[in-house]
Formats: sequence, structure tokens, C-alpha cells
Amino acid sequence: MNTSFYTNYVHAPKKHWTALLLCCFLASTATGQRLDIFGGINPSGIRHQVAGTRQNASGTIGYHFGMAVLVPFNAKAYNSDDGGYGIFPALQFIKKGTSKSSLINASAADIKLGYLQLNLPLSYTAGSYGIGIGPYMAYALSGTKKYRVGSGAKEKIDFGNDLKRVDYGIGINLNISLFRIQYEFGLANLATGANSSAKTRALSLSLDIPLVQE
Repeated sequence: MNTSFYTNYVHAPKKHWTALLLCCFLASTATGQRLDIFGGINPSGIRHQVAGTRQNASGTIGYHFGMAVLVPFNAKAYNSDDGGYGIFPALQFIKKGTSKSSLINASAADIKLGYLQLNLPLSYTAGSYGIGIGPYMAYALSGTKKYRVGSGAKEKIDFGNDLKRVDYGIGINLNISLFRIQYEFGLANLATGANSSAKTRALSLSLDIPLVQE
């Protein structure tokens, strides 16, 4: 493995990752045929296993907001009423987490994570309806842990020691009129402990408003 690449990019400062995601998103707007803003709530959890045994935890409810740009494969032939295929990248800030989890220091804690996330679904849209599936990548901008034992202290998450910062996975979304439903299946292992795995799961329920539609 090229260790210099891993050190320089995977562990790059958050401003570098933020700039990269913003550049990808803004580049897509150059040929975009539709611009949406969206926001809502997202029940989420972290599936935690140690040596293959699932650990007890419960979900939590966060929020999200962002914007999405439709980039059809054939921009000249695309018509919003007739529909067509394309990439529908979405850039959002999203809060995920879990409750009563022993993921950090084997102590029960409520964990909350704030991500800057880029979704890149292959989508079919027709009017105000659409469906898409594709990868996402997220970079944690913030994180807190509040222990449920002792004094119930609340601390910032030490990324790299407590949890890994980068998350990625597969998202499936459905647009119905002004509503957007998305389920995200995390593939990245956020756990740092030996024989331990922690993968995110999230269901997003949004109000989706098209600002521009050609």
C-alpha cells in the first residue's frame, strides 16, 4: 500500500475533504437540468459487533439538509415531463448516531456524528417522481459521546482513536412529488477496536423542493 497516499488523503484535514466534495458538486451543476433543496429527519443507528456477536444498542433521530443537481446522460434530449436517466448527486449535512452503545471504551454511551456527505445515485426521473441507487461518501465534521454511566460526562469524539472519520456505503432513494425517502447502508467499519465492527444505517425522510427544473 502507498502509505503516503493514505496519510495525505484519508487523514487529510476536514477543510480538504470539504473542498473536494464541494468541487465535485459544483462541477456537476454546469450541466445540471434540475436543482433541488431538501431537508428533514433521519432515524439512524450503528450496527456494532464484537467477534461476530451483535452488541445491544438503539437508534436515534437526527436531521439533514442539502441540495441535489440532476445531470442527465443526454442533456439535449432530456425533458422533465418525459423523464430520463442520469446522475443525481446530492451534497448534504447529516446527523447520524446511536444510543446506549458500548462502541466506545465498552461503556454505554449516546453517540452523535455530524457528516458532510456526497451521494452519487444513478437515477431515473420523470416530473416530480424518481428513483435512484448509488454510492455515498461521508466525512465526519463533528462527533460527541455522552456516557450513560458515572457522571454522564459528555465529550468530543477523538477520531482515529474512538472512531474512524470516513464513512461510505450504498444509498437507495425514492422521490414522490415533494417527498424524498432514502435508505443508506453503510459499508465502512467505523470501529477502531480489534475484532470489532461498526457500520451505519440511516433512513432519511425529506421535504424536497425543486428550485430549477428545465
